[in-house]
Amino acid sequence: MNSSMKTDDSGDKSEFVANLNVFRQIEFFSGVSIEVMKLFAFLCQRQFYQKGDFIFRQDDDDGCSYYILSGKVKLVLNAGGKEHSIREYGAESYFGALSLVTPMVKQFSLIAIQDTVCMVMSRKAFSKVVDQFPDIHVTIARSIGKRLLQAERKCIHEFELKERDELKNLLGISLI
Repeated sequence: MNSSMKTDDSGDKSEFVANLNVFRQIEFFSGVSIEVMKLFAFLCQRQFYQKGDFIFRQDDDDGCSYYILSGKVKLVLNAGGKEHSIREYGAESYFGALSLVTPMVKQFSLIAIQDTVCMVMSRKAFSKVVDQFPDIHVTIARSIGKRLLQAERKCIHEFELKERDELKNLLGISLI
C-alpha cells in the first residue's frame, strides 16, 4: 500500500469509539453482538491515502475490507487493454466484505481521487474474532446473502426498465 499508518497513540480511545460507531452503522455487521463489534473496532486500522494512491489493485487478494471515512475513490476496471472508470465512492461507503471470509481476488482497482482515510479490516484480524465467536458465521452468511439478493434485485429492476439483454447474464446469482 502507498499509505502511511497513524502512529500517534494519544487519540487511541477516541479512535476506538469512532471505529465502534462505524461498525454499528455498517449493514454487513448488523446482528453481530456489541462484544464482537468492540473487537473489530480495536483490530481494524486506519489507512491514509494520498490522491493517486492505489488502495488495492486488480488481480490482487489483499484480504481486506474498506470503509471510507473521508475522501473520494474511483473504481477502475482494466479490460481489453483499456482502463474503464466504473464509479466513484465517497465517505460512508463500505466494500470488500467477501475478502474477509474467503480468498477473493479483486476484480477491480480502487484509486484515491482525493486524499482519503479508510478504516481497514484484514482477513487475519477478522478471523481472530470469528475463531473466538463461531456463531458469527451464520450472521455473516445471512448478511452476504442479503447483499447478493439486493444486488440481484437492482439488476432485475434495470432489466425490466430497459430490457437490456446484457443484464441476463447477471440474473440468477442468488441461486448459488
